[in-house]
This record gives sequence, C-alpha cells and structure tokens, in this order.
Amino acid sequence: MKKPLFPVLFLSGLLIFFLYSCKSEKPETNKNENSTAQTNKDITASKEEIKTHGDIKLSDEEQKKLNVFFSNFSEVNLESFTSENIKDETLIDFGILHIYKNSRNKFEKIDNSNSKIKSDFVNEAVFQYFGKNIKSHKSTGTFKFKNGYYYLPVADGEAFIFSQVARMTDLGKDFFSAEVNVYSTGSGWTGNVHSNPKDWGKNGEEAPALSGKFRAKIQRDTDSSGNVRYILIDYIKQ
Repeated sequence: MKKPLFPVLFLSGLLIFFLYSCKSEKPETNKNENSTAQTNKDITASKEEIKTHGDIKLSDEEQKKLNVFFSNFSEVNLESFTSENIKDETLIDFGILHIYKNSRNKFEKIDNSNSKIKSDFVNEAVFQYFGKNIKSHKSTGTFKFKNGYYYLPVADGEAFIFSQVARMTDLGKDFFSAEVNVYSTGSGWTGNVHSNPKDWGKNGEEAPALSGKFRAKIQRDTDSSGNVRYILIDYIKQ
C-alpha cells in the first residue's frame, strides 16, 4: 500500500517557506545599517558646520580694523536700519558727516560758518561702506542740496564717540554678525580706544561711558588684488 504524499509535500513547503523568509530578511538588515551610516554622516556634517560657522577669535590686528570700521558709524550717530528699510537720506547724512570728520580737506569753505562738498565725494563714501549708490541726490532733514553740492555749517568741540567689537560670528559665505559696543567721552580724552574698557580711567582720567549697543551684519569683500574691506548690511540698536 502506498503512503500518502500529503505530509511530505506539506513539510517540504514549510522548509522552502522558512528558507525564503531568512533570505528575504537579509537586505532589510543592510538597509538599516545604511540608514544608520547616513545618520552618523549627517551628525558629523552638523558638527563641522557648527565648528565652521561659530564665534570667531579675532587677532589684535583684525580687532583694531573692525573697531575702526564700526567707529565710522558710531561717530556720526548712524541710526538703526536693516538692508530692506535704509533710506537715501540716511546714506547721504552718513557720507557728509563721515567726510567732515575724516577728510575735511574735501570741503570747500564758503565763509567762517559754512562749507560745501561735491555730491560725488558723498557717493564715494557711501559706496565704500555700504556697497550702494545713492539713487537720487537731494536735501535731507539735516543738509541742503543745491547744484551738485551739499551744504554744512562748521562745528567743533563735539564729543568723542567710538566703537569696539565685543563678539564676532561667522555666518558663512563671507557674511558675519557682530555685537558692537559704543562708547562716548570728551573730545580731549587721550586713552587707547582699542584697550580693554576695564583699563580705562586707571591714570585718573575719566573713562569713556558705554552709550549704546548694536547688532550688525557685515559682508567681507576682497578685490582682485587681495585687498579686504567690509560692507555694512544691517545695523540694529539693542
């Protein structure tokens, strides 16, 4: 009498199913390993980005250069602005006052109380520090414009205002964020503007007072000769 084939076929089917299941699970394990490797790669990339785009320790030379750069804005009491809302009037006022404080020989004397300056000089100063051209030369609430000249009354004996960079952060692609402290003192102060503020006043002279704080965004621009300049993008009072 022949034995039934059903039990044999049934057991053979179970064996084939078991072997197929084990084989099909192996690629899934590789998939999880690849996923873990990619996650580790992403974590590494994030750490590298944080390291690259973090706070910067400035050299003494770079600290002084940036202090001077920002002092050009504080010494003329530049108002707070962002790149989206800066006005031509703000740029014009900066250009005139910056030249008056740093290149007074560019002004033409009218009389003992008044002077004037060509609008071309104002535009050059604005482009140097903001990377912008003045769209339309015109009178502002501070200065009168007529026939290509801005008119400025002569003034002396003003307060001495300067800036120091307290913190610098790399934003990537030659953009940086800076925390800037503004100090004010009398025009006759003879201290070192680049010294630690804790050292001011040790010789008996009155120390400059902290008069303001700004958060700024700047761009580093390098020309074909390797010369570096900074351009002010945002300047926000804190």
